[in-house]
Amino acid sequence: MSVAELKRAVDGLTPDERLELADYLCRRAKQDDPQWEAELAKRLDRGLSGKGHPAEELLSLHDRLSSQGR
Repeated sequence: MSVAELKRAVDGLTPDERLELADYLCRRAKQDDPQWEAELAKRLDRGLSGKGHPAEELLSLHDRLSSQGR
């Protein structure tokens, strides 16, 4: 399928489907990126060492963003 065909197919998607596709493409682009893998490992190590954010703070942030539709 060509890029032009993909663009036409995207034009036929609902807004929610386009958001889902955008999320997939962003995750897919990062999947094979060694720098992103290193950043994820660094973030995980930081969280596991106790230097991350408390669960209550993350839940509050999630609730706030969800209420804003994000």
